[in-house]
Amino acid sequence: MANPKLDMLTERERACLRLVARGHSSKEIGGELGISHHTVDLYLKRAIKALEASDRRDAARQLENHELSGNQGLVTQPPELAAPPAPPVISSPIRMESPSGFAVPFFRIGREHNDLTAVQRLGWICALAVFILFVVANFLNGLAALYTVTL
Repeated sequence: MANPKLDMLTERERACLRLVARGHSSKEIGGELGISHHTVDLYLKRAIKALEASDRRDAARQLENHELSGNQGLVTQPPELAAPPAPPVISSPIRMESPSGFAVPFFRIGREHNDLTAVQRLGWICALAVFILFVVANFLNGLAALYTVTL
């Protein structure tokens, strides 16, 4: 017994539901379809509402059953016999060490986060504060010199 509401789903909603059925998260679906994970969530919410499903997996199950029932002429493997999806391979980020060992306070190619220690961060903050004071003092000195010249 097919749900007529399934025929009203957009192709994007169907694509999102198919990937949910394979066990993908919203971020993974967004990456595969080239859209934001927020957009994926929007498509899934619309599909859940249209199908009156309890959650995203229920909606994906309904779509999967509908699509399998439409392929009666084909020989398909029952879903309970299908192998579980392979776990995703997560590689570690590329680490590039600076040749001199001098730590800089900004992101570098291949690094996902700033890895300065607390002492290094404090040192950079002090150095920047001294530099800013130097620049402001020179600016004010220049204004004073300009004022005396114009008198």
